Amino acid sequence: MFESLKSWFQSVDTDSKLFNHADEEAIHVALASLLYHIISSNHEESVKEKHAFSKILIEEFELNDTQVASLYKQAKMLKSNLANDLETVNHYLKCNPNLRMMFMNKLNHLISLDGVTSEEIEIFYDAQKVLFPELSDEEAF
Repeated sequence: MFESLKSWFQSVDTDSKLFNHADEEAIHVALASLLYHIISSNHEESVKEKHAFSKILIEEFELNDTQVASLYKQAKMLKSNLANDLETVNHYLKCNPNLRMMFMNKLNHLISLDGVTSEEIEIFYDAQKVLFPELSDEEAF
């Protein structure tokens, strides 16, 4: 999916630190936090959702289990701002509409795992507004 970004996300020797650069860690934490917002929106963290969280980070960004576990823990503890997380993710995806679409597809999949809640839909639409501002209601037909 994020082929053009994978060079940013190459892991380093885990004995020294989990990520190469602060920028790399920032996008990973923002993405993990965004995914965690979805997982925790109904105040339950299902096994399916945790598995999808891990799968997205492992398959799409070639992270290892230690990195994923660290990101999950950070996202759970951060209580970060959804808008800031979306802006960070958008910063890295804004040049490639195809990547943005595939990212939205991943969010859609995560949301649909255990039935869709209004909170999850709201997060999805917030992501859509940030990643695809050209689709805003003001510009609708």
